[in-house]
Amino acid sequence: MRGEPVNRTFFLYNTICSITIFDSDGDSKTILNEAEDIAFEIRRMLDFYDPESELGMLNQRHELSVPYEVSEELCLFISELLRFSKVSEGCFDPTIGPVVRLWNITAHRPKAPSAQEIGQARRQTGADYVQCDTEKHTVTFLKGGLVLDAGGAGKGYAAGRVAEYLSKSGVRSASINFGGNLYLIGAKAAPNGTDFPWKVGIQAPWKSAPESVGTLELQDCGTATSGGYDRFFSENGKIFHHLIDPRTGYPADNSLDSVTIVSKNALYTDLLSTACFVAGEEMAEKICRTSEAHVGYIFIRKDGTIKVSDQLKNYFKPEKVRKGMGSYGK
Repeated sequence: MRGEPVNRTFFLYNTICSITIFDSDGDSKTILNEAEDIAFEIRRMLDFYDPESELGMLNQRHELSVPYEVSEELCLFISELLRFSKVSEGCFDPTIGPVVRLWNITAHRPKAPSAQEIGQARRQTGADYVQCDTEKHTVTFLKGGLVLDAGGAGKGYAAGRVAEYLSKSGVRSASINFGGNLYLIGAKAAPNGTDFPWKVGIQAPWKSAPESVGTLELQDCGTATSGGYDRFFSENGKIFHHLIDPRTGYPADNSLDSVTIVSKNALYTDLLSTACFVAGEEMAEKICRTSEAHVGYIFIRKDGTIKVSDQLKNYFKPEKVRKGMGSYGK
């Protein structure tokens, strides 16, 4: 029933998560109860730090080269991560956890590790050494010391599962925001009966105060943005951010300041925003073309210029060009 929006907000995945229903056939509060339960169930399944989570048990209890049986859902999820790792040519790697934890960007006083430490951590990674049998629902590790971490995809996967449930429950208009991973169902419904596209602002990177470079008008899709400005530290005049390139073990360093992805596949929206930022512009375009996720993108370069894919040019409304923001559409 259309009326005033009904919202549910909770803390999960170390961030604020919210689900807001604007138009539904069913009771919105009842639907939100189940949607929140789904989000928490996925967190319990994928929690890397919980030894009793299904992923935690897989990481701790598997034996080298021996298939380990998991649930169908976890198996399919891991299979998608491994497939995307190949699509991204290693710009995404679900075994990168040891390197990410070595950098420990969120520590009180983070410090850049040595090249020797990075090399040692990287020897404990490698998605090519993990096999997933989706018929037998087994995962096999072919290299010692490997673990799987869902940190780069958990929020997107959860948002997609919640969106699927909402749609099946008769929800016609809703927004899901899991720590910046958005999924938008239908158009935004107002109580007076009008519908209009959702407006999503694109943040200008590295600004001391929040500033938008433009607005996307969207519906029935997900969107996510990745950029090094979100979490970082400085050491000896050099900035180190949290988006680690699995191919080098160091924070990604290329011409991009941020990447925004739009796709109907919430999991791939999450995966692609990170992988494309790591990959750099030319390779990111290739990854988007080969992902089979019908992807649109917005790249903000370090020189301030903005590149918008053909799929999004009719839906992106740029702000007036400000000093230092460069040009649009190149």
